[in-house]
Amino acid sequence: MLFLKETNEFRKLYWIGLFVLLTLITLKSYYTPFPSDWLYTHLLFNYQDEFVKRGLVGEIIRQLGVAMSYDSALYIAYGIFLSVCAALLITIIIPFKGYWQSTGCVLFFLFVLSHSGTVQHFYDNFGALDGVCLVLSLCALLVIYKIKKPWAYFLAYPFMAAALLVHEGTFFTYIPLIFAFSLYLNSSKKNILQLLLFGIALLLMTTAIFYYGTAKHSTLDQHYKKLINIYGDDSNEVTIAKGAIAVLHDRGIKENMRLVALDIKKYGSEIKKEHLILFITLFPTFLIYADLISEDIKKNGYTKKLLLFASALSPLALYPLGYDFYRWWSLSLTNLFLVTAIIAGIDDRFRDLLISFFHRYQYLVLVAIIFCLIKGELGVSMGGNLFFKDLELYN
Repeated sequence: MLFLKETNEFRKLYWIGLFVLLTLITLKSYYTPFPSDWLYTHLLFNYQDEFVKRGLVGEIIRQLGVAMSYDSALYIAYGIFLSVCAALLITIIIPFKGYWQSTGCVLFFLFVLSHSGTVQHFYDNFGALDGVCLVLSLCALLVIYKIKKPWAYFLAYPFMAAALLVHEGTFFTYIPLIFAFSLYLNSSKKNILQLLLFGIALLLMTTAIFYYGTAKHSTLDQHYKKLINIYGDDSNEVTIAKGAIAVLHDRGIKENMRLVALDIKKYGSEIKKEHLILFITLFPTFLIYADLISEDIKKNGYTKKLLLFASALSPLALYPLGYDFYRWWSLSLTNLFLVTAIIAGIDDRFRDLLISFFHRYQYLVLVAIIFCLIKGELGVSMGGNLFFKDLELYN
C-alpha cells in the first residue's frame, strides 16, 4: 500500500518537504559558505598581461573596475551559487507546469533539489566556475530548442565559447550534452552536417585555448609572487593558492594524468573507501534511473532519449585528467536530472511515465532522499584534502 496518493496529498508532501528543508538547513548551519582559495585565485586570472585560459570571469571583473578582494570574491560566489539554484529550479519545474499537484512531480522536485550532487554540491563548492558554465550551457540549450537552425548554432556559439573561456573543461562537461540534445530534436542529415560544423568550431576554440592559454611571460614562482604583491596574502579567510596558478604553467594532458596517477598511488586506500561510500549513497539513485529507463524502453523502445541520458554522464570522461572525482559525479548527476526534466517538457509520454514512476516508487525515492541527507554533499576531490597540501611540491 502506498503512503501517498497520486494527487491531492498537499499536507503530507508539505511535511515531507519541510522535513527535507529543515534537515538541510540544520546540516548546513554549521558551515558558512565561502569561496575557496582556488576559486579566489582563479578570479585573479585575466587578460591584462596576456591571454590565459580560465581568465574570462577575472577579465570581466577587471573591466568593470572591481577591486578584487575576499569580500568581492564572496559577492561573486553568492551570485554564481544563486544563479545556479535559479537555473536548476526553472529547468526542473517549468516542464511540469500544469502537473505540480501530482505526487510524483513533487517527489521528483524533492529528489533532485535535495540530492548530494546538485544544490548541496554547489553549496559546498561555493561559487565554483562550473556554475557559470552550467548556466551558459542551459542558455545554449534554450537557443537550440527555440530558434530555427542553422541560426540557432550561430546564437548558441557565443554562449558555449564564453563557457570554454570560463573553463576549458566545458568541452567534456557540457558540450556533449549540447550535441546530444540537438540530435534528439533533429537527426536529419542536414542538421547533422550543421552540428558537425558547429562542433568543429568549438573544437578549434578548445584547442586554441588549450595551447595558447598557458602563461608565457612568467614562471610559476614569478606569477605567484606577482599576485601576492598585487593582492596580498594576509587574509584569514582565504589565500592565494600556488597550486591553482599551476594550471597556467605547463599543465598539459600528460602532466594532469601524472598527477591523477600520483594521487591514486599515494591516497589509494582513502579513494577506494570514498568510492565505496559514494556508491552506497548513490545506489538508490542508480536503481531509480535503471528502472525508469527500463520502463521507458519497454513502452517506447530504444529511442534517442538514451543518447541524451548517456551524454549527461560525459563529465566522468575527466576521470583520467583530474582528481576531482566527486566533482565529476556531481556534474554528471546534475546533467542527468536536468536532461530528465528537459525530456519531460518535450515528450508528453515520458512526462506521464516519470510522474507515474515517482509516485509508484515513492518509497525508493524517499530512501534516496534520506541517503543523500545522511551523506550530505558530494565534495570535490577524494583524498583531496591531503593531496592539495602536497600539490605545490609536485609542480
